[in-house]
Amino acid sequence: MKAPEDILRLINFCKTIQRADTDPFDLDVKRFLTILGEYVRRWKSIDDLMLDAEAISELTKVIELQCKWIKDRSASFYIDPALVEFKLKLMEPAQLASAFFKAWHPIVSLDRITPERLKQGLDYWNALLPLSERKSAFGAASTPETGTLKLDDLIALHILSQTEFQEQIQQVLNELEARGRTEYYDFVYGDSFEDSVRKAYLTSYIVSEGKAELDIEPLEEKIFIYPRSRGQSGGSGGEDEEYPGEKRSIPIAISYEDWERWSKRREKGQSGR
Repeated sequence: MKAPEDILRLINFCKTIQRADTDPFDLDVKRFLTILGEYVRRWKSIDDLMLDAEAISELTKVIELQCKWIKDRSASFYIDPALVEFKLKLMEPAQLASAFFKAWHPIVSLDRITPERLKQGLDYWNALLPLSERKSAFGAASTPETGTLKLDDLIALHILSQTEFQEQIQQVLNELEARGRTEYYDFVYGDSFEDSVRKAYLTSYIVSEGKAELDIEPLEEKIFIYPRSRGQSGGSGGEDEEYPGEKRSIPIAISYEDWERWSKRREKGQSGR
């Protein structure tokens, strides 16, 4: 039978999405499969079956691009505009006003600067010596060298030993495996902020090594962490074979203010029991 034009158009559309790097969700997968289903019983020749296989192959490639698109957005904390609009519609006016107030950081407020104060500021700047003359009165400022300390550096300075570090990593991993899937901040935050920072560092290590996975829910604005299951590799039994998950790094900020708010919520929850 002659190749249907709508099947050929769908195949070409799939190839265009792959070549032009356009939005893979422009293709309606359900409609694609419905059209293919209408022709399944009509295929009779080898050419018909080859055309059907090519259509399924191109559709699979587009679905793979859709999965990659979702992973990229979730890894970069991308929030779809539709989700933002949906959440804004659910917020009460008082909540919306509070959110705008927290995000408002004015540089200057005209109702607090009088013309007299502006004149005083202008007179002050006009009275200053030129910058070239003021530099000569002070020595050249020395800029200290900055850098980062790696695990090997801490071991070389005898601040931390390799055995101690591995033991702490294993303790955090054992705790995560015992608790299962849990909210990230509930897992890393503790009784003191110092312990929370230390645990967050150890947790980031097991995530970057593929021993744990983060699950980000943009609509709920929550991050969950759960342990990866150990692999059943028949190799040498090394650490990488036990945890065959993809190694990656996702920045998550923690602050003293967030830890304080978390501590107050925990105390309130315990007192309410």
